[in-house]
Amino acid sequence: MTEPDTGNGFLATVEALNEVAEDLAGEFQLRAVLERILQRCTALMGCDAGSISRVDEANGTYRKEADIGIECQSGQVFPLAEGMTGEVVRRRRPVSFDRYEDVIGGHISAADRKTLKGVIGVPLEWQGRIIGVCVVFSRDADRRFGDEDATLLGLFARHAAVALANATMYEAVEARARLEAAAGERERLIEEVHELLTKDFVDLISDLDKALELLPGHDSVARTHMQEARFSAGETLSSLHRSLQRLREPWHDERTLEEIVRSELLWAEKSSRLSTSFVSIGTPVPLERTLVRDVCHVARGAIDNVIRHAAATSLRLGLGYDSASLTLLVQDDGRGFDVDTVSSGRGEGRLSIMHRVREAGGSFEIDSSVGWGTSLRAVFPYRRDARAASERLPVLVAASTEMTRAGLSRMLVWSEQTIEIVAESATTEAAMEALKLYHPLVSVVAYPREELLASIETMLTVDRDLAVVAVCPDGDPDLVAEALLAGARGCVLDGSDRSVLTNAVIAANRGQSIVPTNGAWERRVATPGAGLTAREREVRALLERGLSDKAIAARLVISTKTVEKHVGAVLRKTGARSRAELAARATRVER
Repeated sequence: MTEPDTGNGFLATVEALNEVAEDLAGEFQLRAVLERILQRCTALMGCDAGSISRVDEANGTYRKEADIGIECQSGQVFPLAEGMTGEVVRRRRPVSFDRYEDVIGGHISAADRKTLKGVIGVPLEWQGRIIGVCVVFSRDADRRFGDEDATLLGLFARHAAVALANATMYEAVEARARLEAAAGERERLIEEVHELLTKDFVDLISDLDKALELLPGHDSVARTHMQEARFSAGETLSSLHRSLQRLREPWHDERTLEEIVRSELLWAEKSSRLSTSFVSIGTPVPLERTLVRDVCHVARGAIDNVIRHAAATSLRLGLGYDSASLTLLVQDDGRGFDVDTVSSGRGEGRLSIMHRVREAGGSFEIDSSVGWGTSLRAVFPYRRDARAASERLPVLVAASTEMTRAGLSRMLVWSEQTIEIVAESATTEAAMEALKLYHPLVSVVAYPREELLASIETMLTVDRDLAVVAVCPDGDPDLVAEALLAGARGCVLDGSDRSVLTNAVIAANRGQSIVPTNGAWERRVATPGAGLTAREREVRALLERGLSDKAIAARLVISTKTVEKHVGAVLRKTGARSRAELAARATRVER
């Protein structure tokens, strides 16, 4: 291998970038265009092997999308704790190693691994998120990747990020189009069958009612048969309606809950002599489709019961929205019933409704008097156990002000992740009690500086396995470093959005660390050190605190053997004869 040609390097880079832009401008397949990007950037860097992976931080995984000159198991999915991709995502910046064997959990085949020397990886960023990683491998023992290589690779990484983003959006649009087309045709057929059957059975029931009116009063046998036929027709109509509605469950239906409920009331009017009305109270909020499904099932069951059993002339239905729950109210002026039949097991329809509400985590009330009608009230919490409790991530939110606690809790609870806020604490003392009572796996801490650092250390004395995420002011990298040294597994800035906070919490629970790229570690080095890498600066900062190799490995989520290698490099580059001397130097500077 030879070093890249620096004489014409600029022109070659421009030409290669123009060619990549042309590839992105037309029709393309993701793998093909990524391979072309890899070919051009590796050639300019004097290498012949590389790979590009797509990153899913929310699920803690990445997928190998393309590779050239090396077998990287394209198409396979791996955890973010492994390989160069995991290392780049964890540090959230370009990363290089002089020897590939220093990479933890690499996925290169044994045959290729023997030929590899240096390696460099850069993040592919899109709208502030890391969506992928581009990696280039060298087989030249003398090749050392530096800042210029990272800058050059970063130029191509931008184009690779565009290709990945475009492919992701294209896949989503294609999948959505297919679903919408299928759902549209399904909806059309169901609606057509529904309208046809409803009209036919309503006409039949109307004819039977007229026939009953015309029957002579003394013909009791014929009247009995006619009444049975009329009841059977009504039962069949209700059964067909329920069956057809099950085919169009709310998660396939993009209508709002109010629109679906109104359509049910319209059907009730068409299929019976009921006069219906609807009212909505409060400001509607976005609802999970599982909640829409449950409310619709209860509403349909209640309406069906009114049509089949209540002999009512009017039906009123209401939806009420408050800060934490949705209320469904169904009232009729029918014959009423004995409420005790619900709890005793009689009245199967009402019992089924009650069980449906309770399974959804809600509460159920029914008030009925014989001859005076019935009122049903079901309350559904917005956020409830959609999955088993064992799958939820228990989180403690500790902050000095109620506004901050409420804001952090809302951001986490309303995220796409399954997060449960088990407690909120205003003081460190209250947080300690919460740890003992609720056993959270992660704590988000947002106290002022001194209390923040003391609280982290105190929490970890109570629960050494607790993952702490510190919320630090933007523009204070020293506090970020201090929080990490105190034991925080991750940090977010107080101006971060919901996705950043959620990703930090999920990563911390998985043993990973998400830290702002605001130069925290660079400012922590007390004495000069020639050519310390970013990882070596992190190790040095922890050495100066007196941490053991095992403790440093746990803090940085790397192996003890790797820590030993970095400790040796730090001592050599700083000229310190021992760990104690390095710590002593730091103490003198701080004084």
